[in-house]
Amino acid sequence: MSAVSASSSAPIARGSRLLAAGVAVYALLLAGAALTGSVWLDELAAFALVGLLLLPGLRRLRRSAWLAWLAAAAALVALGLRGNGRFALDCMPVLVNAALCAVFARTLARGREPLIARVIEVLEGRARLALPRVAGYARALTWAWALLLGAQAVLLALLAVCAQPHGLLATFGLAAPLATGGTAWRIYQHLGSYALVPLFLVAEYAFRRWYLRHLPHASLPLFAARLARRWPGLLRSLSESAWAGGGPRSGAAA
Repeated sequence: MSAVSASSSAPIARGSRLLAAGVAVYALLLAGAALTGSVWLDELAAFALVGLLLLPGLRRLRRSAWLAWLAAAAALVALGLRGNGRFALDCMPVLVNAALCAVFARTLARGREPLIARVIEVLEGRARLALPRVAGYARALTWAWALLLGAQAVLLALLAVCAQPHGLLATFGLAAPLATGGTAWRIYQHLGSYALVPLFLVAEYAFRRWYLRHLPHASLPLFAARLARRWPGLLRSLSESAWAGGGPRSGAAA
């Protein structure tokens, strides 16, 4: 590896470590809130998740990211003082899914390279995209991810709004048309909605092997290992999609 490539990959590696640390902190705060029922731990978990969503922009000192971070802090404090910290936490999965939906959707604009095409390039090389049906499949799969995450964001928003007694409608004393009570919906909100992602990955892998059966494929364990090993490059692609105007144009890197 050259000195230039090593120096350019160092910030990406630091970003990966920051992301992993942030996810660990969020998980610990979420578990603590569930065990103790502390509203302020809910608030801190929500704030940690906001920081994770804005991490690429914060690290690049983007003014919009820092303003959003400060606005989120003010909103969370206000909700906490009103006793609505749990509602703030329940909104976080909505923001995660909506933000990821936007990342995928932005790369589908005319002249842009679909995000899945960039993932294929990082994992399997640029030549893979030139093989029959691969580029079209990459665009279709980018659409599938955008639609899945967008639909889940809408569902999670409805659950958070209609929840009893901590939902948005209940906060203002309004009756919810589809009231959700108990804990099952919160389990899906904070665990099931994230578990859907690896489930979709496994289902997509099986479909891809059938649809592109004319091409060789790595085994699922090898694919997972390659995904973990090349995570810094994927993180860079996601960061560019979120904060660099939608990513490179089609053919720019060919």
